[in-house]
Amino acid sequence: MTKKKNNRVGPWAKEKLDALGQYLGFYTTVLKNQGHWLRGTTFVDAFAGPGLSQIRTKTKDVSEPGLFAADTESEKEEIEYLKGSPRVALDIKNPFSFYIFIDNDPQRVAELTALRAEYATTRRIDVQAGDANSALEAWLSSDIDWSHQRAVVFLDPFGMQVPWSTIQALAKTKAIEIIINFPLGMAIQRLLKRSGDIPEGWQISLDTFFGSPDWRKLAYENGTDLFGPRKSKASDAAERLLRWYRERLSAIFGHVSSARLIKNTRANPLYYLIWAGPHKKGLEGANYILGKERVLTLPRAKRIEKKGQ
Repeated sequence: MTKKKNNRVGPWAKEKLDALGQYLGFYTTVLKNQGHWLRGTTFVDAFAGPGLSQIRTKTKDVSEPGLFAADTESEKEEIEYLKGSPRVALDIKNPFSFYIFIDNDPQRVAELTALRAEYATTRRIDVQAGDANSALEAWLSSDIDWSHQRAVVFLDPFGMQVPWSTIQALAKTKAIEIIINFPLGMAIQRLLKRSGDIPEGWQISLDTFFGSPDWRKLAYENGTDLFGPRKSKASDAAERLLRWYRERLSAIFGHVSSARLIKNTRANPLYYLIWAGPHKKGLEGANYILGKERVLTLPRAKRIEKKGQ
């Protein structure tokens, strides 16, 4: 359940990672100033990926016209580097007490292991190889006193690999906040065929992801045409599913943020970034960050930290 097999991401990943870094900075600053009763804080990156990723960008390359050659224009790929979510979390001003990075790709696990060695003198890091949901289940089953521990879990898969049962288990602690990638455009919509004739395997995947079969009632409408009764996809199916998912998160966590839409370079919707947690203070910070159309500048992010003091 890794995001991708290579270490390349689209330029839109920067928006997501900037928002993540700003929220984690806000979170640890608030707890540093108000959490004297705490014994520890943990950040879990369930689909960690590498510590460093490449951003693919294309620029126009116009060759100089020659005596016998016509003007030509082509696209030239340039490579830029971007901190992955593990390094973003490690580099915040007030670090977490403990970090857990999970991935099931051997190459990425090796990169995370090297990252652990790089930060060995300043950060406590556990790198786990394997299925994210199984690793989270094992972590939650360990002897953790949640009355004195707090955690943020980042759930950023490349699809619908986080079932509702995992979300429920995290919410049950009443001490964990999540930041989750709701893959509406890049996964869910692709399974919702206009006719409603969805393969059984896809239906099972959607049932597992949503934790309920009720997505069918929201995504499809019954009607009639010249040939009799028919089912068709609702024109606002995406909005209905997003609203319903946020309502379900709110019901089990207590609070849910506004949803930040992440688009690709062609302005096509990819996914929504959503925060959910048990505390109102976290909601205030998440809404301030995720509610902005663009990522906040550094000075404004600092004001967020002061607001939580």
